[in-house]
Formats: sequence, C-alpha cells, structure tokens
Amino acid sequence: MRKLLLLSALLMPLASYSAVLEFSVSTTVSDVSGSYVGDVAAGQTITGTFIVDDDYTNAGPGSDPNPSAVPGHEYTAFWEFPGAPYDASIYNEDLGGGFSTVAPPHLVMNDNLSILSDDTGGMVPDGTYDWIELNASSTVDYCPEPGGICTDEQYVPADGEEWVLAIFSDTSWFSGGTDIPSSLPATYTAFLIGIEFDATGNEVGVVLAPADILTITAVPVPAAVWLFGSALAGLGWVRRRA
Repeated sequence: MRKLLLLSALLMPLASYSAVLEFSVSTTVSDVSGSYVGDVAAGQTITGTFIVDDDYTNAGPGSDPNPSAVPGHEYTAFWEFPGAPYDASIYNEDLGGGFSTVAPPHLVMNDNLSILSDDTGGMVPDGTYDWIELNASSTVDYCPEPGGICTDEQYVPADGEEWVLAIFSDTSWFSGGTDIPSSLPATYTAFLIGIEFDATGNEVGVVLAPADILTITAVPVPAAVWLFGSALAGLGWVRRRA
C-alpha cells in the first residue's frame, strides 16, 4: 500500500484491486484428545485470526501453484504469505493465553477435491468439496527417514503447535486452483483443529473446535495509482508491502 502526501494532485485508482483478507473465528472446543499444551478443555472458547491475501501473486517463494496428488498431501494449490501484514494468532479466552505463529501463514486451496469424513473428525460427510485450509504453526520440519534425508513431502511438523482453520463448501464456491475467495460461501462448515507435536513429529494432543462465528474482512489495496497534477511539491512516500 502506498500512502501519498501531496499538494494539488489527483489520485485515480485502477479498477483492479487485491485485498488483504482477515479471517476471524470464534469457536467452542468440542473435543480434546491426548496431552495438549495449556490444558485445553472441552467447552472453552478459542478465538483466532488468520491474515492472508486474495491475490496469489503476492504470495511468497514457498508457494506451489501446481496440484499435488501425493497421498496425504493432495491439494490444488498452496500459497505462503510471508512478512507483514500476514500473520496468524490463536487466543484461549478461558486460559487467558494464546499462540502466535513463528512460520509464515499459508493457505491451501482444494478445488473440487474429495475427502473422507474420518479425516475431519466427522465434521463433514464423505464427499467432494471446495475447501480452504488456513495454516499457522510454531513447529519445525523434522525428517523421520533414516539418515535424515527427506524429500519435501517426507518432512513432518515437530516440536510445537499447528492450527488449521478449515472451511468446507459445495463445489460452486470457487473454481480454478489459483482463485482465492474473498468472501464466504452461502453455506459452509468451518472448524479449528489444533495439533501438538513432540520433538520427533508424533501427535501428542489434538483440539477440535467447530466455528461459532466466522467472518472475512477484506481491506482493498489499489493495484496501482495514477498521479495527475502539476504541483507535487511536498510529496512524501511511505511504502510497505501489503
């Protein structure tokens, strides 16, 4: 975004916009299994915020725009959004504490892909859906293979927390692996999943929390501006990547 301070100038934004998206969720914990950090319990209220972008061209170099068919790693596209203002945070109101990501938040696009009910803890039936996963993590990559040599798909998260906001809808929500939706569908199922990993990548605790309230706030950012005017004296620039 550019903030321009000028004299006698006219700003004319182009018709094309991108937007920073803030996904805000309030959930009630429905199930906890294993030993989760912070002694999370059923019935507690957790709020979360995930900030990404609806323009995949603003994504970082860790992104993968190509579909993956690797078992357990299927997706249409994977977008990583490093640096401010992209961020994610989780807050447990009952415990008075929370989680802030240390890794860049990322968004997984799943366009017209099938999933089994068991994979979502029974939250959605077996079927084919449009769905997105917003991910935040404080974990590190761990290679479970002998000798510590892994391909990208073989690394597993370890030694920390991972939170996922999953939003499922029918296959009319979006189309194309690169189309990041900037609004919620008419009907959907959404929930937070929190997973605690030990130092060698084992899941030691899982929290499941269906969404009670979910909103998307889009802050438009002009893709470019045209400056018209003859007097640009006193022009000041403050530029930050959005």
